[in-house]
Amino acid sequence: MTRTLLTILAASSFSVAAAPYVGLEYGFGTTDHDFETSFETDGVNLNPELEDGIFGGFVGYSINDSWAVELGYSQFELDDSRSKNLGIVDINGQKYHHEMDWDSSVKAKQITLAPVFSYALNDKWTTKVKAGLTYTQYESKTIKSEEHELVTNDDVEMDTTLFHSSEKNNELGAMLSIGAEYKIFPQLTIGTNAKYQLDSYANTASINIGSTYYF
Repeated sequence: MTRTLLTILAASSFSVAAAPYVGLEYGFGTTDHDFETSFETDGVNLNPELEDGIFGGFVGYSINDSWAVELGYSQFELDDSRSKNLGIVDINGQKYHHEMDWDSSVKAKQITLAPVFSYALNDKWTTKVKAGLTYTQYESKTIKSEEHELVTNDDVEMDTTLFHSSEKNNELGAMLSIGAEYKIFPQLTIGTNAKYQLDSYANTASINIGSTYYF
């Protein structure tokens, strides 16, 4: 009888602590990579950088008050470009502004799977540590193009691609995140974290803010 009662109590406490949750986050950071584009004949070197931030979302399941498992998704884009005005040229008796453009970019889509350790500092603040695996698809592109814009009507343009290359790389890596969250309501929190992700293609360090809802 005693053993049965203890089993029921243990199962009840587990079911109370166990709960799914969802969240969104947005961050800023830097990415170190080897995708540097050089147009030697033009004297142009491009090194794509993170400019628009990192958008991410995640779903998780709290096993108990201390441990959870989490599946996340994030995406970001690196970009660098140059333009050069080459003056005015005559095409079929009409005057056009002549411009040369170079662009290099990397789009990243990333999935993470990680256990999460939580430690409550008080009723409002909780620290969180995540360490897990990442799978990232990198799509890189390099483009050189020229543009002719009619002097008398800038709505009339002619764009020509002179060079284009693209490639995809799928990489396995690792991720570490340390942060804290503040409970606004019993089921809603806001938080921040510092995250570092690395693989053989790129390393990304970021500071993120977000919100989590616990069901």
